[in-house]
Parts: sequence; C-alpha cells; structure tokens
Amino acid sequence: MKRVVSFLLICVLLLGCAACAGSTVPAAGPGRQELPLRGEEPQLPTREDPAGTPEKGGEPTPPAEGAEEGDAPGLPGTEGASPEEPQDPEEPYVRTVDPAKPMVALTFDDGPHKTYTDQILDILEENRAVATFFEVGRNVASCPGPLSRMAELGCEIGSHSNAHKDLSKLKTAALEKDLDTADQAFIDAVGFAPTLLRPPYGAVNKTVKYGTGRTVITWTVDTEDWLSQDTEKVVSYVQSLSSLDGEIVLLHSTYETTVEAVRLLVPWLQEQGYQLVTVSELMAYYYGELLEPGEFFGYTYFTTHGRTDAPAVLPDASAGGEGTQGEAPESTPAEGTEPGAAQQPGEPTGSAGDSGTGPAVPEAPSSGDTAALNGSGTPETVRAEKPVIPGAPAGSAPAAPAGDSAGEEAGGGVSGQIPSL
Repeated sequence: MKRVVSFLLICVLLLGCAACAGSTVPAAGPGRQELPLRGEEPQLPTREDPAGTPEKGGEPTPPAEGAEEGDAPGLPGTEGASPEEPQDPEEPYVRTVDPAKPMVALTFDDGPHKTYTDQILDILEENRAVATFFEVGRNVASCPGPLSRMAELGCEIGSHSNAHKDLSKLKTAALEKDLDTADQAFIDAVGFAPTLLRPPYGAVNKTVKYGTGRTVITWTVDTEDWLSQDTEKVVSYVQSLSSLDGEIVLLHSTYETTVEAVRLLVPWLQEQGYQLVTVSELMAYYYGELLEPGEFFGYTYFTTHGRTDAPAVLPDASAGGEGTQGEAPESTPAEGTEPGAAQQPGEPTGSAGDSGTGPAVPEAPSSGDTAALNGSGTPETVRAEKPVIPGAPAGSAPAAPAGDSAGEEAGGGVSGQIPSL
C-alpha cells in the first residue's frame, strides 16, 4: 500500500513540473517570435528588397553608381574623396634688407631687464623684426639670459658701459677698466664682446670718441620714454614725425610703458613700409658705412649725411649669412633725381622706397658749434652733441632738461647728466 501511494505522489510531481515548463516557453505560431536560447546570437528580422536580396534591419543601401557588384560599400561622406596629398614642409623664414626701401633702427638702452627685455623680444619675434640693444655690463652679469635670445633672433648687441657712468669724466685707466669689465660680462653671457658702444647720456670727449677701440654711436630720435613713462606720448611723438627713414630711435628696455609703446609701434612702422634693421645694417645700407673701431657717429655726422647711392655690404651678408641679404642690390635714384644727390635724413621716401631730394646740407662750422637743420631746412646753431630730429617740424623734438647736454662736439665733457640715457 505504501508503495502505491509513493508512486502516485511521484506521478503528480512529474506532471506539475511538466506544466510549469510548458508555461515558460511560448508556443511558436503566427504573431509570435521565438526567443533565443541562452548563448545564441539574436537575429534581426529580415526584409527582402525589390531585387529579392535580404537586408537586415531595414532597407538595403543601393550600390554606388559605377561600383561593381561585390565592392565594399564606402564610409558615409567619403564618396569621391581622394587621399590627401603630402604637403611640402614650410621653408624657414630668411630676413632680407632692401637698401632701396625705407628703414629705421630701433635701439634699447640700460638693459637687460629680467621682465621687460623678453617682452620686447617677444614683440620683435612675432613681427619678424630686429633691433639693437645697448646693455649695461653689471645688468648683463645679473641677468644674462635675454642676450642669447637676442643673438638667435638676429638682433644686435652693443655695450652701454659697465656701471652707466659718464665716461667723459673718467680718467683713461678708469674708462678702460669700466669697458673691459663690461666686455667680460658679455663674454660670459654670449661668448663675445661687442665692438659697438653707446656712451651713457651721450656724453663724449676725444678719448671716448676715438680712444676706446670701439665704434661709438649715438642716436637721431630721442623719444624721452624714460622721462614721460607714458605709452601714448611715446607712440604719438614717433608717429608725428614726417619721416623715420634712416633714423636711429632711442628707447629704454627698463619700463613697462616702453614695452607697450613698442607693441604698437613695431607693426605700425611695418605698415608704413619701414624695414626694421640693426644699427650696423642701417649704417651699411642707408649711409654706406661699415663700422670700424675708433670711429664716432654722432650729431654732426647724422645732420650732414643722407642716403648713400652705394650701399655697403656687411661681412656676413657677403657670405650669405642668415638674417641679411646675400648681396646689396644697387639703389635706384628716383625720377628727376640727379645721380649722386644725397637724400637728407628724415626726408620722406614714399612707399616704394624712392628717395627724394632735399636742400643742400650746409657744411658744419669749424668751431665747437655745429649746424643743425630745423624743420624748414634752415641751419641753426647748437652746441650739444645731443642728436636732433632731421625732417621733424620745428620745435617738435623733445627738449633736454635745462642745463643738460649730451656731450660737447669739441670734445670737452658735459655740463649735466640725463639720469636714464
């Protein structure tokens, strides 16, 4: 009896399990979709295109026009696209100077400054321009970094003495010691000592002019940025001048206001058609002078010389050196200009670089006084070595502080000092 009961219970359990299993798997039939078994890949419903070719998931993509059967379909948006052609590498920029076109030399004294000098170099690099930096030896010793960058960018480096003293008041031994100390700072920084010297305050005597074994040079346009420390005044003054062709502009790399002025002036000068050149390039291509030791270029020189008809070729330029022109092209005089007629410094030249003719330059008096040209071309007598602005309107040049001068042409010292020149 117990066996019969056990048998019946087993049968009931088996029937219950079968009923549960049947309820979990839906029967296949119209309107029903079989669920995939575990581990099988689900299959998308298929449709047939008009040609009878099954396509999964939707309408078939017609083959591209002209494509043969069996070709792999292209990616969207690539129809008709050709592979990119390799581009030639960009040629390195090589700066050239055309002696027939207008040019101006920006110069910066009193650096290097740990912040402002690099900012000025940033502006020059962005505009593919150069300048000349007259640096103080003791500043070079404490901040040598910017000098290497100057050399890399093609800028020119000159000496502004070691301690920024009035060199015309030093005895010969003290003068030589000051300049030699500065030279050593330059050698430690960039491996060479500059041969170009701008004396502090523009103060010179006979020894400073011709007895240092260096080329001594001053300037022609004094922005007095050290005095005003006003960006707008510096910019408006430079832009007010009738011409800057052949000019050497004095600035200082120790003021933030000067940095901002340079940021505006550099692109503006280039827009006016000026080439920004170094002092040596200006002297060679505009004045026809190769700078040699023991020479002095100051007030009298720049007021009695204009654009040359025979530009000189710088030594590195003749060898095809980077950053200069391999060969100085022959300067072509403007129409109606007599051969050999020199242009006055500051005389407008036009956008094409044609040089105009100006009034004849009067000979400098033989006395200690020298003749300068005012805005009307009339000679006027001045005694200081401080350069004036050739071609500028009368009275537009910044006046020196009372009692100050930038050196006596006759070679005697100066009566005062300008603190930051």
